[in-house]
Amino acid sequence: MNKTLRRRLSISILTLFLTQIGFSQSIEKFVDSTIKVDRLNVPTDLRQPYFPKEMFPEVEMDWIKTDNGTKIVTKVKEGTYDEFVVNWYSKHLHAMKEPLLFNRKIDKEIYRFTWLRTFDKPMTFRFEKGNDGYILYWKVLTGSGGYEPGEIEVERIKILTEKEWAEFTQLVGKSDFWNMDLGRSSIGTDGSEWIMEGVNQTDYRAVSVWSPSKGNFYNTCDYLISLVNLKIPEREKY
Repeated sequence: MNKTLRRRLSISILTLFLTQIGFSQSIEKFVDSTIKVDRLNVPTDLRQPYFPKEMFPEVEMDWIKTDNGTKIVTKVKEGTYDEFVVNWYSKHLHAMKEPLLFNRKIDKEIYRFTWLRTFDKPMTFRFEKGNDGYILYWKVLTGSGGYEPGEIEVERIKILTEKEWAEFTQLVGKSDFWNMDLGRSSIGTDGSEWIMEGVNQTDYRAVSVWSPSKGNFYNTCDYLISLVNLKIPEREKY
């Protein structure tokens, strides 16, 4: 192998390595022991964000004219932080008294779907796999996802099976969750925010999709809804 080829190969490997570091979502980079929490890892400061800043960069939205009308195109602004969105989501999770998922290493695997519909009650579904088995926690608030959260109206837990966990994680795999774009991938009004977090012994990720109506990500979140006894008409699953 000549020097030029070796040099090109070295540069390619280095570039790939740096790219992987840049996109790595290792839990190590988010662990923060200075965050004040209670014994359940619920933050005691209402100003504490529920997501690392790196997870939610700002998104620009443009209207592009096409032959079929106007199309909305979104673009992530690298190196930014969408403080408005993080504060909005965090306000509802604070009201739910949910634990943080990114601030410390754990020996579990957890997924949390937070569902904020503009005019309907905010909900969250947290599915955990640990030494104690498979547990689903869900909560419903009295407020509205696009406005004030209100207070906890429903708070339940359900013991699930290994089969149900396997079915859910299959859907997570089909949605390619761990490789989805970070943060808020699209923008809209009078719809809903479908926010999914995942954490395990090594990694943490958070994504948000606006008003999905079909597809693998929708199916993943909808599966969690189907596991509880909330009677939600299909027309209200927006």
